[in-house]
Amino acid sequence: MHTLILKSSFRLIFTLAFLIIFSINPATAQDKMEGAGKISATVTKGYNFKVSDREGHIFQISKSEGINTSTGKNSIMDGALVVNNNFSDLVKGNGPHQGYIILSKDGSTTVAKWEGKVTTVLSGKIPKTTMEGTFTYISGTGKFENIQGGGKYKGMYISAKTYLVDWDGEYFIKK
Repeated sequence: MHTLILKSSFRLIFTLAFLIIFSINPATAQDKMEGAGKISATVTKGYNFKVSDREGHIFQISKSEGINTSTGKNSIMDGALVVNNNFSDLVKGNGPHQGYIILSKDGSTTVAKWEGKVTTVLSGKIPKTTMEGTFTYISGTGKFENIQGGGKYKGMYISAKTYLVDWDGEYFIKK
């Protein structure tokens, strides 16, 4: 009798565990979308403030504008207008930077907060400046309302004021 009760309890626990595990909506994982793109932007406003504590130390604030081209299997904001507001704390062109990037297209926007590092090396007399870091979506409108997710970025300046950034990540729309 004791064995029969034990077997019945085991079956009940197993059945409940099975129902709980397989009743969780698998669509949550499927709603995550991969996205990737290339941004081409030009600094439209920029201010450098000399810190004066050591040679080459500046605090920089700038605004850039450009276009995003979607490069991933899932198109996201292809052809969108890009506005990037940021600041950097650089010593001889090296240091942290962070800001907010807004992509807008067809009445929808995404806003992401990003942070990373800037690296500058001299190649002859011409500096080569690159940047890399991560971003997190903080808001959106239109079809991107309640966007969440993030990813990483890498880029480089191709002239004194123009840069290219490759980015990729995941996002989903919170319901």
